[in-house]
Amino acid sequence: MNKFAILLKSAVVAAAVSLAGGLTGCNKDDVIENVQAKKPVITFDSETGVYTVKAGSELTVSPIIENADNATFRWTLDGGKIIGRSATLVYTWDTPGDYYVTLTVITSAGSVEEDIKIEVVDFTPPVISLNIPPEGLKVVAGSDYLIEPSIQHDTMDGFEIEWFVDGVAVSRDRSYVFNRETIGVYKVKIVATNVDGTSDKEFEIEVVASKPYEVSFLSPSYFQTSTDRYTFVGRPVYLRPVVRLFDDPSFEWSVDGKSSDCTDRIFAFTPSSPGTYTVKLTVREADGSGSASAEVKVICVDKTENDILRAKTAASDSYSTEVFEWTPAPGQFIGETSALGGMTGNETTLELANAWARQQLDKHQVVSLGAFGGYIVVGFDHSIVAGDGSEYDFSVAGNAFKNSNGGSNEPGIVWVMQDVNGNGIPDDEWYELRGCESGNATTTQFYAVTYFRPSAPQQNVDWTDSNGKNGCVDYVGSFHKQDYYYPAWVTAESYTLYGTCLDSKNNLDPSTGYWANNAYDWGYADNVGSDSLTGKDDGEGQRTCFKISNAVYPDGLAVNLKFIDFIKVQTGVNAKSGWLGEISTEVAGFRDLSL
Repeated sequence: MNKFAILLKSAVVAAAVSLAGGLTGCNKDDVIENVQAKKPVITFDSETGVYTVKAGSELTVSPIIENADNATFRWTLDGGKIIGRSATLVYTWDTPGDYYVTLTVITSAGSVEEDIKIEVVDFTPPVISLNIPPEGLKVVAGSDYLIEPSIQHDTMDGFEIEWFVDGVAVSRDRSYVFNRETIGVYKVKIVATNVDGTSDKEFEIEVVASKPYEVSFLSPSYFQTSTDRYTFVGRPVYLRPVVRLFDDPSFEWSVDGKSSDCTDRIFAFTPSSPGTYTVKLTVREADGSGSASAEVKVICVDKTENDILRAKTAASDSYSTEVFEWTPAPGQFIGETSALGGMTGNETTLELANAWARQQLDKHQVVSLGAFGGYIVVGFDHSIVAGDGSEYDFSVAGNAFKNSNGGSNEPGIVWVMQDVNGNGIPDDEWYELRGCESGNATTTQFYAVTYFRPSAPQQNVDWTDSNGKNGCVDYVGSFHKQDYYYPAWVTAESYTLYGTCLDSKNNLDPSTGYWANNAYDWGYADNVGSDSLTGKDDGEGQRTCFKISNAVYPDGLAVNLKFIDFIKVQTGVNAKSGWLGEISTEVAGFRDLSL
């Protein structure tokens, strides 16, 4: 979320929220859902809560207001100047820029506030957005595929749209149904025009003979390519595939060509001796319409835990010494070059991004992980040995706080890894550390969110998730004005992040207008729980402490690790707090508590 308020602590949060109410960007129903019965209910005709107008033009905003008998209305510009006192706002906007307007409706039953954003621009040509999945668009020959782009500024005078397939004009409708009988790759182009200009978007659709079922195994992180898995004799490896397009799949596992009794989606394979094993999965559609297969290598090393332990010495550093991968989800601090964000704008490769993140951690300053799934992976110059479970083994610093309004707690899931193959790289097995929400019905394991690069600067970042839902990371230009919240070092047009998702604990108090990100009991970074330390003199401020003994397999059984070499922290909720934007975990340091 927006840490402008958080960095200035709770006093600024209270002041800012009391002025700004509950702008919710893409989903402004959050405020409406919390309004008590018979209080006014405000509904704007903009689904995003954003209105665009050309400089020098008059804009009329006419919300639907329920329960407004004998109501008093007040439209306030950027929390100060009153620009209207009726149910409809009519105002001329002269200067380009972003403005926030609050509508306050007061009745005898109480008052309600809703915010909207006004984008005043010199020109507003169309902006075309189309979320194309990472695997590309594939359509079965002879079947319909509906293409519905999102187009901004389509209400301007002279708006027209035209579709082309392989250079031939095929439609002037807002949406287009693609259907081709011949197998091959087709180039599709959308051209949109209004009085202010023209824009276009090109993409490809591959027509295939049958449904393109897919099965794959994940690498340990986004920027790694190898899917090889490493373990010791007697330690299971939990293999879970990514399966696409199957409606009713069945699973067949084999090891080195020998069929396994396992028919579940997850296969816990336990090697009985050192060696390299080839595990194959075949997934079949129940009706026999298709299948797909994938293989993964499981390498059982001829070593024990004691053989790979890197013992600490008198020269060992208690803090992390390496950032191996900083792959945030989109967020307000990603690419932010102001004093709040602190980036240089040159972080366009993973190496440069990692170097910046390490510099931040060395100074005990925050690194934002963005929205759900964003993460950072760090390592130490020695192994962190597990205690007997009675004491904490390591800590992760953050910037969470609690106050009378609830405070700001943005839980980060913590994962740990041993360097089983001994290559000094975090390409082995990740194990999640249990927290208070582990095993709850509201906690989702194996959750995934795909983020799509915006088509133009200063736009929301759209996402879809593994549950079939979609939403966006709001662009909140009142605080963070960089062109893109999408990380510059992720070159793909979309990327998918996987992890465990917790039920969010944020809420808006309709009587005070305060947003609160309430704390979880224990087990998460950037969270003031029972395992949190604050106000220390070591420069870290708030930090959460962790026990290696809480490491578990995906089924919840304890792993019983003797030590760890790598730590990953990952934003653990997919939620946003009104005008403050997305909830995003921040980290500011990793420390071995035995030193």
